[in-house]
Amino acid sequence: MNNRSPSYNSLHSSREKILWTVIIPQMILLTISTLWIYFDSKNLLLPYLKKINLTILIAGLTIGIILALFGFAFYKWMKARKKFRVIVELFENVLSPAFSSLKTRDVIILSMVSGFSEEIFFRGLIYTHFGILISSLGFGILHMPGPKYWIYAVWATLSGALFCILLNFSGSLWLPITAHITNNIIGMIILKKVKKSV
Repeated sequence: MNNRSPSYNSLHSSREKILWTVIIPQMILLTISTLWIYFDSKNLLLPYLKKINLTILIAGLTIGIILALFGFAFYKWMKARKKFRVIVELFENVLSPAFSSLKTRDVIILSMVSGFSEEIFFRGLIYTHFGILISSLGFGILHMPGPKYWIYAVWATLSGALFCILLNFSGSLWLPITAHITNNIIGMIILKKVKKSV
């Protein structure tokens, strides 16, 4: 007999659904990346993974924090100005409820998995082979929850371009990886606390 309340079961089910919804596409990206690296004679990715130091990690943390706070400020600005109501709806009615059941460890794991696998694929492979435009557009499309939320895909495309610039500037994939993971952690924590408009 199950002694847990229905609300616990629905939250647990929601949490599992979100975890699998995020992790499965990331594992697909990582599998494609692994096969690509294995069969790629150019091997353009690996030199970018070798350069890592404390300065790169601190810069990644700082940029990730700034990016997350800028994203939250953009949401607040849109909400106050009553512009692009669809962004407010996406944050309050779609993303916030989806992430509200996640535990802190879930947020950290999802952020690390998505930040690492997306940077390996979009910056380490797509960018190094096809350039900033294809890499950033692909990244934006991956983050578009539907045509109605196209503005969010624009945000993701611009973020993707920034991550390409960070890779190009530093010569290290660890700078965009760290910035991406940090942005995701802070962004998901903020989303867990966003309340619906009344």
